[in-house]
Amino acid sequence: MKNYVKEHPYLVLGLLFALLFLAANQLLAVTDSAESNYALTAKEMIQSGDWLSPQIYGHYWYDKPIFYYWELALSFRLFGINEWAARFPAAVTGILNIWFVFWFASRVYGRKVGFVSALILGTSLEFWVLSKAIVTDSTLFLFMNGAIAFFYLGYTEDKRYYWLCYVLAALAVLTKGPIGLALPGLAALVFLAWKRDLKELAHVHLFTGTLLFLLVCGPWYLFMTMDHGYAFLLNFFGVHNFLRATVPEHTTNAHWWFYLVMYVAGFFPWSFITIPAIYRSWKKKELHFPNAQPATQLLVIWALAVYVVFECIATKYTTYTFPAFFAQSILAALLLTRYEVKVTGKAALTGAVYLLLSFTLIPAVMYMRSGKGTAEVLRMIPTDGHPIVAEHGYRTSTVFYSGETIYRLVDGKDEQKLMPGTLSWNAKNVMPFYKKEDLPREAHGYIVIDYPEKDIGNITVYSAKGIWNSDTMTGSRGTKTEWIIPAGITEALERVYER
Repeated sequence: MKNYVKEHPYLVLGLLFALLFLAANQLLAVTDSAESNYALTAKEMIQSGDWLSPQIYGHYWYDKPIFYYWELALSFRLFGINEWAARFPAAVTGILNIWFVFWFASRVYGRKVGFVSALILGTSLEFWVLSKAIVTDSTLFLFMNGAIAFFYLGYTEDKRYYWLCYVLAALAVLTKGPIGLALPGLAALVFLAWKRDLKELAHVHLFTGTLLFLLVCGPWYLFMTMDHGYAFLLNFFGVHNFLRATVPEHTTNAHWWFYLVMYVAGFFPWSFITIPAIYRSWKKKELHFPNAQPATQLLVIWALAVYVVFECIATKYTTYTFPAFFAQSILAALLLTRYEVKVTGKAALTGAVYLLLSFTLIPAVMYMRSGKGTAEVLRMIPTDGHPIVAEHGYRTSTVFYSGETIYRLVDGKDEQKLMPGTLSWNAKNVMPFYKKEDLPREAHGYIVIDYPEKDIGNITVYSAKGIWNSDTMTGSRGTKTEWIIPAGITEALERVYER
C-alpha cells in the first residue's frame, strides 16, 4: 500500500479528499446569509441569462467580483440547482489546493514533507468546512497561494514562472477584489527587502506582467464601470473594500485576539500539535529565521502578512486569514516530520470524524440555520401571487428554495434609513421592502414571523411541522421556529406588533 501511495500520490490524495469534501453535500441545506447570497445570485444569473453583471432579488449586486459566480452558475447548469451542485465548486478547488500544496512542498522540501503538508491542510477544520461551503474562499486560496508559490519559483528557479504569478494574482482579483493583488504583492516585497534584493524587481517582468494581469482581470472591471458607473464604484470599491477596511461590519468580532482564536480553532487539530512543537523548538533555539531556507522565510512572511494585514482591517471575518493555511500546513509539516510525529493516523482519525459529522450532526445544524423549512411550507400554501413578507430575520435562503418574492417588512419611518445608495452597510439591503402600514387589511397575503410571545387569535398557522391552529401552539412557545400566518387578519397582526 505504501508503494502504491508513493507511485500515485495525486490519485490517492484526490480520492481521499474527494470523499471528504463531497460526502453528504446533498444533505447540507444552503444557510444564511453568505451561502444563500452566492447561491441565489448564481441562480438568477442563469435565469436572467446575464453572466457578467451579478444580480440578486432582480437587482444588480456589487458584493464580489464575477469569477466565483461563474463557477456556481456553471455547476448549476451541469448538475441542476441544488445543494450538491452549489457545494461542488468549493470541493473541486479544495482538491486542487491539496494537489498544489503537495506539488509545491514536494518540489521545495521533498515528497515526505509534501505529503504530510497535504494531509495537514486537508484535515484542518476550517479547510474542510470551506471545501464544502458556498463561499469564495476555496477559490481565492488557490489563486492567492498560487501567486505566492510561482513568485518564489520565479525568484529561485526560472523567471518565466513570474508570468504565472501575474495570471493567478489577476484571477484572485477577479474572485475577491484588490486584496488578491495587494496581499501577495506585499509579502513578495517584504521578502525581497529582507533578502536585500529589491533589484530583483527589475527582473520580474513588471511592465509586461502588468499588461498580462490587466488582460486577465481588466475586461470585467472595465465592463462593470462602463455599464454600471457610479453604482458599481460606490458599492464595490467604496462599501465592500474601503468601508470594510475602515468600519467594522460586525462589532462583536472586532477584538485584537480574534484571529488568534481563529488560528487555534480553524487549524484544529494541528494547532494543538504544532504549538507545543514550536515551543520545543524555541526552547532548543532551533528556530533561527535568518538561517532558514528562502522558501521557509517566504512562507513565514506570507503567513504573518495575512494575519497582520487583516488584524489592521476594521472588519473581521472568520475566513479572512484562511489563505495563510497554505504556509501554516507546510511549516507544520516541517516541524512535525522533524519530531517524527505520526501525522497519517491523526489525519485518518480526524477525517473519519468529519465524515461521521457530515452524515449526522452537520445536516441538522445547517437545516436550522437555513430557511429551507419555511420554503417547503410556502410551496404547500396556495399563495397565488399574494404578497409574502418576513417580519424580521430576513432569510435569503427561503427565497432561493421557494422561488417566491419575499419582502422585508419594515416600519414606514425606517424604510429610507435602510435603503442602499450611500457609503454604508445598507448596500446589502437590496431585497424588496414592504411597509407595515401597507399590509392588506383582508386575507390577501402571508407573513413569516418567529413564534409570537402573545396570543394572536384563533387563526390558522403554518410551520415546517404542519398546519396549526394558534390555540394549539402554546407548548411550542419560545422556540426559534419560523411560522407563516395569513397577513390579512388585522386584529391578530396588531397583537403581534405590540411585542
